[in-house]
Amino acid sequence: MFVGNVVSISSTAGRRVELAVIEPFRGFQLSQVTVETGYGGGDCGYPFEIGQSYLVYAHRTPEGHLTTSICSRTRPAREATEDLAYLRSLADIVPGAPARLTGHVVLNEYPVRPGSQLKTVARIGVVARGGGRTFSASTDERGEFALTGLPLGTYDVVASAPDGYEGSSRTVTINDPRGCGTTDLFIRHDGRVSGRVVDSRGAGVPGLALDLVLPTEVDLLDYRRKHVEVRTAEDGTFEMRLVQPDTYFLTVTFAHGENSQLASTHVLYPGVIEPSGAQRVGVSEGERVVLQNFVIPEAIKLVTVTGVVVDEAGQPVRGARLTPRAETLVPRPDTNPFILGPAFTTGADGRFAFSFVENGKYDIHATHYVGTAPYIEVQTEIVPFTATAGGPTLKIVMKPNRFR
Repeated sequence: MFVGNVVSISSTAGRRVELAVIEPFRGFQLSQVTVETGYGGGDCGYPFEIGQSYLVYAHRTPEGHLTTSICSRTRPAREATEDLAYLRSLADIVPGAPARLTGHVVLNEYPVRPGSQLKTVARIGVVARGGGRTFSASTDERGEFALTGLPLGTYDVVASAPDGYEGSSRTVTINDPRGCGTTDLFIRHDGRVSGRVVDSRGAGVPGLALDLVLPTEVDLLDYRRKHVEVRTAEDGTFEMRLVQPDTYFLTVTFAHGENSQLASTHVLYPGVIEPSGAQRVGVSEGERVVLQNFVIPEAIKLVTVTGVVVDEAGQPVRGARLTPRAETLVPRPDTNPFILGPAFTTGADGRFAFSFVENGKYDIHATHYVGTAPYIEVQTEIVPFTATAGGPTLKIVMKPNRFR
């Protein structure tokens, strides 16, 4: 890190920028250095100009060359007032002194709207816990925070999310009080939508995948366009979490293989086929919305397929991830399978239950991770079946040493 004035730029062998060092901060004590960068555009090269002064953040390659790009904090010196003030203050810090941890709190919105930008959150608490001690601060009007007086060590840092939001934590290790890294923390909207899916007789429908989508995208539903999704529980109940404020359609897609083709039907809450008859679901900030029953039309005949995941010794497997798919949506090698909702993870009993269109053709893709990094064994199985009423319980046997 240094302040330098550009004296020449050469493009004969890559873009090489010669700078006269005005103020060194870290890495060397030289009067002139060469920094390599790209040409701009897709290669992320920094647009240096001859005669201008810059605060340069450079990295040294294994070959000993210095490089920088637009992805670093390199910038004209006149625009680096805060960085320079901080870097100049490092001279007064001795090893072992208390450290300072800075960063931003950002509102993480999903799904991301086209053209939207990250929003920082003002006046929110930030807490760091480690070594039996707790340190706290608050964000300013720009969403920035500074935790001070931290002994070197490892901390769990979290933004104290207000009601209706959820904060995510980060683990940060401070090895040197002169470090200048920043830590971004995120909070998310935590609106919720709950209810129950039932068939025409009022019985709960288990293992059914639901999607909460924007009305403008209800006709674009496929596995690439998921927004907020969940599976119904054994009794047909569900709760969707982390819903941001907006107006949605609640939908379920029934897809199944039929004569080597994909047949699919979208049903919208409260139980209609056409969007014109659907009820929109409005969610305000942090709101808990409880819906009436979502009734699946009688014309859609469903069956429940149950099963269990076991190992070769016949013992139930906890933590297997199961993904139901419409089996025949793969007419060409370059197409992806139609995935029916989010993966389901087995509990201690290894059991599962999914609802499918009667006589539809499907498969279940099972994945189980065994061991700890870097020695993780990945076990996979794919079980095809036809969804029939009163069919046998599926047994998925996870075999070892399939992949590593």
